[in-house]
Amino acid sequence: MRTPLRSLLVSLAVLAVPCVAQAATRVSYQAASEQQVLVLLNQIRRQHGLSALALSTPLRAAARGHSADMLQNDYFDHNSPTEAWDARVLRYLKSATVGETIARGRGSTGSPAGIVNQWMRSALHRRVILNAGLRLVGIGVAVGTPGTVMATADFAA
Repeated sequence: MRTPLRSLLVSLAVLAVPCVAQAATRVSYQAASEQQVLVLLNQIRRQHGLSALALSTPLRAAARGHSADMLQNDYFDHNSPTEAWDARVLRYLKSATVGETIARGRGSTGSPAGIVNQWMRSALHRRVILNAGLRLVGIGVAVGTPGTVMATADFAA
């Protein structure tokens, strides 16, 4: 026979479990870090004789959404579990040419300099950053618990 107290405790435990899971996937965006990443990317492009990237609000929404999705769904990939990266970017901004860079880290590897350093050490990401045909960028730097940083930069012509 169930006691009212036991029923209450079981009910509270069942209600608390989703709260614990949600707390583990809470995400905050780092606008100052996003701005610093843009500054660093444009310094690199200038060093290579390229024009500066212009910030795109739609691409920023795409990049932030992808960074948050990677944190909340515990994966690290250009493609989400449900959508190819280029299809996602093109939902936000139609362009003949698009590109994407992603990075993750903690501490110094999750700092703006650490993020850009990861991208420049990757031949494919470096090629995207130094593509003269890409002129727009949206940057999404998201931090989840316990301090993991996910960064996405989505580019368009």
